[in-house]
Parts: sequence; C-alpha cells; structure tokens
Amino acid sequence: MAATVTESGRVKVVTEVIPQTDPRAAQLDSTAPQPSSAQVKGFRKAQPKALGAIQIISGFTQISFGIALMISESSAPALTVTSGVYFWIGLLLVSSGSVLVETERRESIWLVKVCYIMSSLVILASLTAVIIHSMEIGQDIPWCSIHEDGKMIPLNCSQNVYILNHGINSIFILLCLLELCTAITALVSGHKALKQQDYTQMTL
Repeated sequence: MAATVTESGRVKVVTEVIPQTDPRAAQLDSTAPQPSSAQVKGFRKAQPKALGAIQIISGFTQISFGIALMISESSAPALTVTSGVYFWIGLLLVSSGSVLVETERRESIWLVKVCYIMSSLVILASLTAVIIHSMEIGQDIPWCSIHEDGKMIPLNCSQNVYILNHGINSIFILLCLLELCTAITALVSGHKALKQQDYTQMTL
C-alpha cells in the first residue's frame, strides 16, 4: 500500500493506492455508483411518474369516448370512429404511461430505452390524431346527410349538433397536444440519459 502527500497552500491532499487484494478494494467497488443508476436518476428529474399518469388517464379517456362514439354512431360512423383513432392512440398511451411509471420503481436503463421508443411513437400518433380530428371538423357530419340516387343530400340538422361535433373534436385536439407535450418531455429526457450512457461507456 502506497500513499503520496501533495500540498497546495494550506490544503494537504493524501492519495492512497489500495491493491486489488485488499478487502477494502472490494468494498469500494460495491459502494461505487453504477453508471446506469446515475442515468436513470437523471431521467427521473423529468418526473416520469407524473408524465405516465397523464398518459394513462388520457389513454383511458380516449378509449372510453371511442367506445361511446362507436355505439352512438354505429349507423353512420364519422372519420374518427372509422379510423379507430380513439383505440390505437388510447392503447399506445396506456402502454407508454405504464412504462414511464415503472421507471420510477426500477432503475433500469433498458426501461429508459423503451420509454424513448414509446415516446417517439406517441408523438407520431398524436400528430396523426390531430390531423384526423381536424379533417373531421372540415367534413360534413355523416348523420346529417343521406345518400339518394348516388348523391349526398344534406338534412336539416340542428346547429347544436355541429357545435357538439366540432366541440368534441376540438377537445380531443387539445388532449392530443397535451399528450404530445408529455411525450416530447419524456423523449428529450430519455435522449439525454442515453447520450450520457454513450459518453460514460466511451470514458470507461
């Protein structure tokens, strides 16, 4: 065992070299922080549990409205119902949110990688959903028109029907934008954690 003393002004630094055969070396290795643990802790600064809870609630909201609208519009389904947007984005949000919540319980860099991938999918799905809801707002309401002799004949629907339809789609556009923000936050945090992992591997 060798020790060196370095003095800098009034500060004295003692450096001690411990051989690998020394029992204290094994103790130091066991207490040293693991790189992956530090990266997961960095990812947790973005509050993944809160982000996951928002996504899970949004996902179940999407699925619930999808079921209700599918039943009510069974005779003349609108674009959002025929595309199944409520269901596939809802299931994706529940899955992504569950993984985000799990990262709060387990320190695993693999969960961070899964969150990174899932967040990318949520961003694409949210943008697609915004486009679908916007297209439905610009279209005629299916149950306010009938097909007759190959032509679309509009019916005399109440103005409240249009207000309700456009209002529902506008609410879901805002909900998709909220989901987009949570996914971007998780994506950026995951990217920083994975970038830190690559840097750590290069310096080891």
